Amino acid sequence: MKKLLITLFLALAVTFAASADVLYLNEGEEIVGRLKEITDGKIAFEELNHGPREFKEAEVAHILISKVRKGDEIENVASITEPVASGILKTLPDPALFQNADYVTLYRLNDLEYVSENKLVVRTREIIQILKEPGLEMANQSFYYYTDREACELEYAHTYSPEGRVYHVTDDAISDESLLSGTPEYARIKKFKMALKKVDIGSIIDYSFVRELSDIDEVQPFTLSNTFGEREPVLHEELSVTFPASMQLNKLQMQWTGENTPKFHEKTQGDKKVWKWIFSDPKGFIPEQNMLARSRIFPRVVIYQPYSWETTAKKLAAAYDAARPTPALLDDFIARAKLNDKMTTYQKVCRLYETINKDIRDVGMGIAQMGSFKPVSTNVTLSKRYGNVQSNLALLHFALQKIGIESYPGFTAGKRELVTVKDHNNLGLADETILKVVIDGQPFYTDGGSIYLPFSYIPTYLQGAQAIFHDAAGGKFFYDTLPRQTYDWNRFDRTVMVKILENGNMDVQESLLYRGPYEAGIRELKSIKEKEKQNYAERRVKKVHPRAVLQSFGFSDMNDLNGPAVLTLKYTIPEAAQLASDKIMTFTNFWVNYDSGSASLATRTYPMQYWATEENQQTIVFEMPENFNWVTWSKQYQHVSPALAFMSNINQNGRQLIYSDRFIAREDEFLSDAAYQNYRQCILTMSELANQWIILEKTAPAKKESSEQSTEAAKKPADAAKTSETSSVEETEEETEDSE
Repeated sequence: MKKLLITLFLALAVTFAASADVLYLNEGEEIVGRLKEITDGKIAFEELNHGPREFKEAEVAHILISKVRKGDEIENVASITEPVASGILKTLPDPALFQNADYVTLYRLNDLEYVSENKLVVRTREIIQILKEPGLEMANQSFYYYTDREACELEYAHTYSPEGRVYHVTDDAISDESLLSGTPEYARIKKFKMALKKVDIGSIIDYSFVRELSDIDEVQPFTLSNTFGEREPVLHEELSVTFPASMQLNKLQMQWTGENTPKFHEKTQGDKKVWKWIFSDPKGFIPEQNMLARSRIFPRVVIYQPYSWETTAKKLAAAYDAARPTPALLDDFIARAKLNDKMTTYQKVCRLYETINKDIRDVGMGIAQMGSFKPVSTNVTLSKRYGNVQSNLALLHFALQKIGIESYPGFTAGKRELVTVKDHNNLGLADETILKVVIDGQPFYTDGGSIYLPFSYIPTYLQGAQAIFHDAAGGKFFYDTLPRQTYDWNRFDRTVMVKILENGNMDVQESLLYRGPYEAGIRELKSIKEKEKQNYAERRVKKVHPRAVLQSFGFSDMNDLNGPAVLTLKYTIPEAAQLASDKIMTFTNFWVNYDSGSASLATRTYPMQYWATEENQQTIVFEMPENFNWVTWSKQYQHVSPALAFMSNINQNGRQLIYSDRFIAREDEFLSDAAYQNYRQCILTMSELANQWIILEKTAPAKKESSEQSTEAAKKPADAAKTSETSSVEETEEETEDSE
């Protein structure tokens, strides 16, 4: 052990010249100070604030050499003199006030200081008390920062125990991970993680870190969006922004209504301006199902530097020119796409789009993670066969330019974002990449897609969003609203043919047609093994009925992204219908499984969001056993309104019982109580239908006539036919005589 500890000390003494050592005793005690030497089974140690101490080697579990941080010399709460922590710890609220909370934020500070227009320092501090076991997760903290233009330092991280002890984070509980190191052009971000020491129920954690961001400009912008209000109580939250008085900085205060809005203060200190918001919410809020994002409900501050669109356009044009591939690489890529003169313009665009998604691996780093609107060179994309969405769309843009098809790189935010680039001059407010392609005068849009989605489909969170596009030739930007395309994209159609046997079994043939977001899940089947496809099909029929037995299944050509994505299933459901007697058969419509969970609240406190506008249709045809008839229902299940519509009907036609329904959602946000009640009534109507039983009743067959009656009846038409024939002959002879 002597050699090990001495080696450890000598190896790290130079590296951690400004470090502290932590002595871990066998009893669990931690002593912070400086390791002096290890000789003759004894460890000489200089403890912070207490001077030299000596320990036997057998008393020590291990020694850690760690960085000294602010406050690491403090051992107990009574010794804390820092005013914020000291004041909070002396006046702690009664935990009984927060019976529904897992933890309470006692203090939070976000302090932004613009050193200049291009440099920013952000100080963040949080003091949190753990109240329940789920709150222990707060002991694990992490955040991301940019490797190329951001410096990050943890100032301190302390745990104040209920017994009054103070524990400090050490380097063995900290990691600084480089992400995407295997793709160095995209390794722009690091993840800092730490686990605070000795955190238990009743403990208080106190940590602070500083980040320094540089090279802020039009194409590497910084924007801040801070929402006040959380599920757990916040007793004091403070947002402070300091900036040169000569610098232009904009602030937006959203949802600034109600009694509990942050208190805003503004002042000038010399050549600096200071904005400060102070907020407190000792209650927190109880989340509701499908509620709008917090940023759309609670008070929110957005801060950004307004830039000239003309200057931004010039810098972005230069960035895209720098990312342009060499002619040889671009020509080789277009050749791989195998375009030909027989293709329409749309087919050529689709082929290029599909070639990129097939050949180029998406590394998953968006603009927000890159911290820049400058695309990585498409030479990297083509030579190394990986890239992010922006570089892939830049490659598509350059290829379309080469073959003479008009396109424009663009950027957007989510459809629910109210602060958009149309009203505010900063690209940082639109960090999702999009490309506009004009084919025969008609606009199409793509976010890069995937090998499972067709060209021109955009995901639901972007449908209807405000976008800005860059016209490099004109040196300007222009705006567009992305289409919703409810009836073309977000739809699902199902046709089911059901043969009901007299013993209650059902033979089923089902066909499902997917469009839009549903497509990706079904098209993924093209990439899996046959056994996995079999398992997928079996799971699908089990969702219809747990006793369902798959007979066979099939797919349309999933490689044809422009063709329909169709799944067919053939299966049986034993004892699907209940036989109440030899004349009564009952069952529910297994394919109508609408659930009312999203409408379970009689009233809502917060506005509701629906996943997307959509349209779904299904038709189920039941072939009933002979002599069985449907017992008609006493009501129709329909709900029709401008925002939502559900229409259904069921009708018997001979031995067929035909059910069909159609659901249309034209709105995806329900902001008022009236709007929610309309949604709720529609969903409850659909759920009620799903629980409605279908009853089939057997009727006696029509009685057969006796054989004698049948013979007599058969003779009469025959005699009539003879009489008719004789009359016709006689009439013909008379006509002949007359003509002569």
